[in-house]
Order: sequence, then structure tokens, then C-alpha cells
Amino acid sequence: MKPKNYIVNFFHDLLRHAIPLCGVAFGFLISCQKNGKEAQALFQAKNTAFPGAEIENFTTYYTLKGNIALILKAPLMKDYSNEKFPFQLFPKGVDIVIVNHNDDGKTYIKADKAAIYQQTGITELSGNVIIRNDKNEQLLTPHLFWDKKNEHIFTDEQVEFRRGNEFIKGKGFDSNMQFNNARVNNVEGIFNIKKS
Repeated sequence: MKPKNYIVNFFHDLLRHAIPLCGVAFGFLISCQKNGKEAQALFQAKNTAFPGAEIENFTTYYTLKGNIALILKAPLMKDYSNEKFPFQLFPKGVDIVIVNHNDDGKTYIKADKAAIYQQTGITELSGNVIIRNDKNEQLLTPHLFWDKKNEHIFTDEQVEFRRGNEFIKGKGFDSNMQFNNARVNNVEGIFNIKKS
């Protein structure tokens, strides 16, 4: 009878230890699956890519025919050139100086946030966008696109444009970066500023 007791005890011990172990393993698998789904849902909800590089106190110089054409400074640059649609993000703002070598002086751009899309050559500026030049002209808007290839800036947002003593408010703006052909759309008011 001893072999029979041995077999019964073996199965008894097996069931006594195996069931809790299976329960722990099953719980672990469910927990991992749940956490994995939660992590995936969080990633998809944020729809956020991961930068390939981050650079603090970023400064870059662009040259044209051996001359400095543009200086870009930012507290933080995140490089997403590893993405399907590559871009550089400046989440803490940018300061840009464009050096115009045809006697138009310089153009200064400031924004709270910017993104440069590499495939299109479009720069998106947002949050307190200010563009001014050495001719006493200035544009204020919350959001602006800059097409560097075609030297074109545009927005459909509210704008305030100042040229000399003239101040124009409207919605929408098109121009080149030097404001040579500036056009305020849907003009809401034109004001003359008197100097005292």
C-alpha cells in the first residue's frame, strides 16, 4: 500500500503547491498585460514621439555664400529627425535673427514655441509671436507659419501690424519676411500713432 499512498501524497502535494503557483503566474500575466495595455494607451493618448536628441542652450548659425544669414537661439531643442515626418521642436521658445544682406537690415523673430519641419521647410511659431525689423515695422500674432523656401510668412490668426506711425489690426496676414509686400486680411481697424 505504500506505493498507493506515495502517489496520493504526490498528487496532493502537487495540487497544494501548483494551484497557488498557477494563480500567482496567472495574476502576474494579467497584471503585465494590463500594464502593457495601459502604457500603450498612455503613449497613444499623448501621441508623443520620443526625441532622438535634446540640446539645452541651443545656438545655430546658417550661412549663405559665406555670410551669416540666420542665427537661431533656444533654451531647449528637441530633435525628432528619427520620426517618419522629421522635425525639430523648441518647446521653451526661440529667438531668431535674420541678416538681410540687401540693405534691408535685420529681422528679429521671437516666439514662446516653435517647430521646424524638415521635409517641407516650414517653421511653425506659436505663443506671443513677434517679428520686427530695422525699418520700425512689427507684427504681433499668436500663431504664424514661415515658409523659408518661398520666403513667405502667413497666418489666419489675429494680428497687429505696425509700420511707421500706422497700426493695423486684423485677422490674417501674408508677407515676405522683410514686410515689403505685407497684407493684413480682414482689417478691423487702422490707427495712426502720434509721437509726442
